[in-house]
Amino acid sequence: MKNEEVEFISGAKIRDMEEMLTEMGLEKSEDVYRHLLKGEPMSFAQFMDLLGMSAAEAEEILMLYGEVNSQNEVVGFLGISLFETKHKMLIEDKTIYTWCAADTLLFPRFLGFSAKVESRDPVNGELVKLSVNEDYLEWTDPVPLYISWMEKADSCDIRNSFCSHSHFFGSEDNANKWLDENPMGKISKVEDFFSYPAGFGCC
Repeated sequence: MKNEEVEFISGAKIRDMEEMLTEMGLEKSEDVYRHLLKGEPMSFAQFMDLLGMSAAEAEEILMLYGEVNSQNEVVGFLGISLFETKHKMLIEDKTIYTWCAADTLLFPRFLGFSAKVESRDPVNGELVKLSVNEDYLEWTDPVPLYISWMEKADSCDIRNSFCSHSHFFGSEDNANKWLDENPMGKISKVEDFFSYPAGFGCC
């Protein structure tokens, strides 16, 4: 797969997940995500079938964007994971994890679900919580809550070029401490993140 930049922001607007996935040639990813949201691993054959790809194509995508367990079942894909991370989504009776803070806001909107989110401030380890109802931010704890992200990502290394830079912060001081060490990053209040002209709503 050719190494390309994926832009998260375009014209001062947060881009839709569907738009970004289509640009990456992954327009059939929705069914993979919906399967993982059940909290169930899938076989490689299922993964290949849901993506509508040949075995060789699906293997390449899995190596770039997927996670497998000890039984070689697919348990994670491009932002959604059954492996524990520090970003947790509670969806009805299921616990699903994400690769980064931004994922916990973008996937409910993209896939149309509600979630209670728990994460950790990377500066002091503080537990932070929020509630997202599809494209609507219901509440955060603490208030205000801050989020970081990058404007662009390497399509062949999404996790390191974008996900490892997207966190929640319990205070502006902590967010600025992170920004001092990551000057290419962006910081905003979570409610402002929802106010970008991409159809989000807040409170």
